[in-house]
Amino acid sequence: MCGIFGGIGAHFDEQALARLRHRGPDQASLVRENLPGGAVLTLGQTRLNVVVREDIELPVRIGQAAILHNGEIYNHLELRAELEGLGWSFRTKTDTEVALAAYLQWGTESLERLNGMFALAIWDGEKLVLARDRMGEKPLFYRSLPGRFELASEIKALGELEFVSQDVFDLFEFCFDQYTLYRDVLSLPPGHYLVYDPGRGTCDVRSYWDIEHRVEGKIADERQAVERFIELLEDSVRLRMRADVPISMFLSGGIDSALVARLSGVREAFTCQFEELRDSIDEQSYAADLAARLGIELHVVTPTRDEFLERLPQLGYHLEMPTGSFSVFPLFCLAERARGHGYKVVLSGEGSDELFAGYARSEFLLGEELDVSSPKRRPYAAMLRRYHGDGLDRFCRMASRSGLGGAALMKMFLGRSWSPRKSLLDNVCYVESRLFLQPLLQMGDRMAMAHGVENRCPFLDHRLVELAFSLADSLRLRDGVGKWIVHEAARRLLPAGARVLSRPVKHGLATPVNLWLTGRHGFDRKYWNAVLTAECMRSLLGPQALQASARGGGG
Repeated sequence: MCGIFGGIGAHFDEQALARLRHRGPDQASLVRENLPGGAVLTLGQTRLNVVVREDIELPVRIGQAAILHNGEIYNHLELRAELEGLGWSFRTKTDTEVALAAYLQWGTESLERLNGMFALAIWDGEKLVLARDRMGEKPLFYRSLPGRFELASEIKALGELEFVSQDVFDLFEFCFDQYTLYRDVLSLPPGHYLVYDPGRGTCDVRSYWDIEHRVEGKIADERQAVERFIELLEDSVRLRMRADVPISMFLSGGIDSALVARLSGVREAFTCQFEELRDSIDEQSYAADLAARLGIELHVVTPTRDEFLERLPQLGYHLEMPTGSFSVFPLFCLAERARGHGYKVVLSGEGSDELFAGYARSEFLLGEELDVSSPKRRPYAAMLRRYHGDGLDRFCRMASRSGLGGAALMKMFLGRSWSPRKSLLDNVCYVESRLFLQPLLQMGDRMAMAHGVENRCPFLDHRLVELAFSLADSLRLRDGVGKWIVHEAARRLLPAGARVLSRPVKHGLATPVNLWLTGRHGFDRKYWNAVLTAECMRSLLGPQALQASARGGGG
């Protein structure tokens, strides 16, 4: 199930169905039911047939209860067996029916049993229960107004939208947690569920999972840690290979996707190479070397400036909110090519850098940590900390694109996620994984689902996430270089001599947007964000929204 919408007292019609059809082009359903008291329940969804290829009855029901489900519950076979042992029987082979039965058996505690990426809405006969996966791989938006509650996988399905300015977006160049750029529209934060009671008119949002703030008892044994990491990654990939359709992957020139390729055994993969960047960032040669060693047929996508300009309105329409990243366009092109080759499911290496301190910015920040324990520095500790700043100060100065004033405001938003009891590395990785990863997952989901492709991320299995934060710092960052444990696993698992093992620098999914827009290679995202914001507003709200914004409206 890949596109969901509905609510109570909501005004959805066939247009909402059409706006989400790209997320589920195989099947669609829109039903309305009268509730006691005169309210109307709307349940709508579009379906991508991945688990069970034939059409099924929509929405999936058990008695009075019904479920709308976007995503995949990877451990549904194990949960099905457990529920059957408790007396449940099933009419379909879907993971969706298992998720509904699990809720009816265990209530919201069932969410802790689900291993997957999901956004779901359950009507249990009395109330609506919404839930989103732990890391936020699948989107879920809602709007709660007097006598009216609406939910949708994408904001465009809600209709009657009004653009608003947002301090979070101005500071970070993306939105996270509950924030959006549309009036009264909220995002359900990752790892949270919501209960809407139409009788009382209440809307209650609660967390059901977070990364444990573990300080003592960290795993320090190298052999134990690497073996556990490999074991969990192998099982995560195994679960994410469950589907009734063929699976491919996005293969970059880095070790994260290389590990996924090695463990998944996929036979085809897709990589992106921009001709304008070939002399400085050559992803194709590294990906081709690994593909040849693993017996993978590699398809190379080479997007052009003309294609970028032609597709720009589509990027805005599907993205809805800018993410501050140049990688939107290549992801769009990769998913388009994968779907053109018949694939509905791909794997990717997203999440490893955030969990294991893989970004250069993190390595620099962590390498600059001030040690005031020496006898020479100890008497001046207070003064040095004032001059140098604590970890959160320095992180905000590094992340701010609005100078020191922006860093001070950013600290207000990030302070609640920063613990003085944890190491600087743990804090950095936590903020990167829980907040800064959200726009990248938004981008990955939207650009893939624009073509009816499901993007699965093995590194974001919650067991791997929890392992990352149970490791001693030295198993993530060593000698100033991050992802030590990932590199160690790669040395054990990847073919000897693979070029990716000795690659000195791995760039992100770089895109020559600045070159195309301004004629310069300089890394400046403000022009890109402005362009993409305009495209989002134009595609969702119409040209009049841009005119109102130019006059100072919509604030």
